Amino acid sequence: MSRPAWARWVTRISLAIGLVALGFTIYSIGPRNIARYFERIGWWWFAVIALEVAITTLDAVAIRAFLSPESGLVKLRSALLSQLAGRAVNAVTPSGNLGEAVKVSVLTEYVSQSRAVATILLYNVISFAVELWMVAVAALVLVIFVPMDGAWTGVMIATCVICSLLAIGMLALARRGLLGSLLGAVRRIRLVSQARYERWLAKLAPVDDKMKLVEGARRRDRTLGIGAVVTSRMTSMTLSYLVFHAVGGHITLSFVAATTVGGFVIYILSTLVPMGVGISEGGYWGMFRAIGENPARGVTMVIARRVTLVVYATIGLVLMTASETVRRARDARATASSPP
Repeated sequence: MSRPAWARWVTRISLAIGLVALGFTIYSIGPRNIARYFERIGWWWFAVIALEVAITTLDAVAIRAFLSPESGLVKLRSALLSQLAGRAVNAVTPSGNLGEAVKVSVLTEYVSQSRAVATILLYNVISFAVELWMVAVAALVLVIFVPMDGAWTGVMIATCVICSLLAIGMLALARRGLLGSLLGAVRRIRLVSQARYERWLAKLAPVDDKMKLVEGARRRDRTLGIGAVVTSRMTSMTLSYLVFHAVGGHITLSFVAATTVGGFVIYILSTLVPMGVGISEGGYWGMFRAIGENPARGVTMVIARRVTLVVYATIGLVLMTASETVRRARDARATASSPP
């Protein structure tokens, strides 16, 4: 299956934006700063590389599982390229969403557009729900094991309840029909006409059906995908604290719980700029002061983790460039050899 023209252009434009954003990020952090933290992480880089490979592989396994029943059409290496390219673009662009279009554009070479969109949507819904549950568990740990005054205890209990309900609500929407439900809400507040609502609903229904298991997806594949996402997020958390340990930080249960809750809020805010430059540093400085830790270590954790993402994004964008160059050469040969 050949990719649609829009998919080729999405990939090429995203690649150009990603390369520019990567250059801006390296400039903002400073090459000397990157080199200094690269040296501070030292031999731990072998563990960092192993964990990054594991995270990307687990995410690719999840994406391939969510492609069911068409997962056989996409080899694991193609799913790996999709995830690697998409995450690389997300890492260096504001909002962290442009890479999702890149993932879809890669998958459309093997499956239909509706299947590709449904797969990436489902992957993101499950991923965000898992992250919300991790925050809920961390908030509960703080309530049980960390002495806090009444106000903060109430905040943590509320955080646990709200995150749990949001996660359950997202999964319920996916089972009901995510896009159709959102479009219905827009229609109820009369932002679109009835005619346009019906026209759009007909186009979105195939995507919702593929997310809802209507179109033949196997439950065991969905279970495999969810398990891979959960393991990936746990591995990603392990990587962050490994980097913190590598640069001299001290890790405790309460520290992990507090930074999981606070870090999630900072992460949401930091998507407004490439790699969260500035927002993440200020957020972690304030959070570490609030939990009684050395705030300089919070900034150290952010910058050290960002260095690993710079390396990841560089590798991902290089491989994405090479893959797109090969595709263009292959398309050119196919066009030249086709009869007039």
